[in-house]
Amino acid sequence: MLLDYIDRIIPFVSYFLTALGIIIVAIYFTRKSLLKGYKDKYNLISRYEERAIRYVSLTWIVAFVIYPRSIVSEAVKRHDLVDFLIALILGLSLAFAIYYILKHYYPDYLDRRLSRLRYRPRMSPKTGKPMKLLTEEEEDVYLDEGMQAEEDVFSVDYDVWIDEESGYTQIEKYSGKHTLKQCSKCSYYTLKVEKEELLIAPSTSSSGELLKRYKCTYCGHTEKEIFHVAKLKE
Repeated sequence: MLLDYIDRIIPFVSYFLTALGIIIVAIYFTRKSLLKGYKDKYNLISRYEERAIRYVSLTWIVAFVIYPRSIVSEAVKRHDLVDFLIALILGLSLAFAIYYILKHYYPDYLDRRLSRLRYRPRMSPKTGKPMKLLTEEEEDVYLDEGMQAEEDVFSVDYDVWIDEESGYTQIEKYSGKHTLKQCSKCSYYTLKVEKEELLIAPSTSSSGELLKRYKCTYCGHTEKEIFHVAKLKE
């Protein structure tokens, strides 16, 4: 019977998911420990930590719910649908709790950690001494016109660290408040939407098309891109 087969494979699935979660954690922390620079750690944490938490949480919640001595496995053995639904509700409740924490509490916690990494004093490779973080006014001398244009439209934020003794400078790039496209001509993130035009209006039976025209605020290059618009609901 199908339920007997499910009962036989439950332990293997549970152990596999548990091991998979451990592997994800091990890979993440190994990569993190191998990084020396604060900026490299900043990039890893900001890009991958939340994703890793989601994957590990999902694998461990499912492993916990279907663990050989769990409600699910016992319910399968007894062919008890009620207990199976109880276990399913328990798993969904755990998943919702983790989702709520990641959505409402984790971002502030992550921002504080990233802020500490971003502004932790850098050590000069030339003298071994702490470098100075320049102010917005001071750093413009070390940024080219394209970089300054990116900062003007808040698509990128640059930090400039300088070793005042040797003159060594280190420029670090961070995401700004606004997400802009990268210009294909000058390669700076200064491509802004200038105009939108609905080419084909969507209907309940077919999708539409939207034309977006972009203009680079630095070099003046223009681009256009067509997007599909979803069908209208009945």
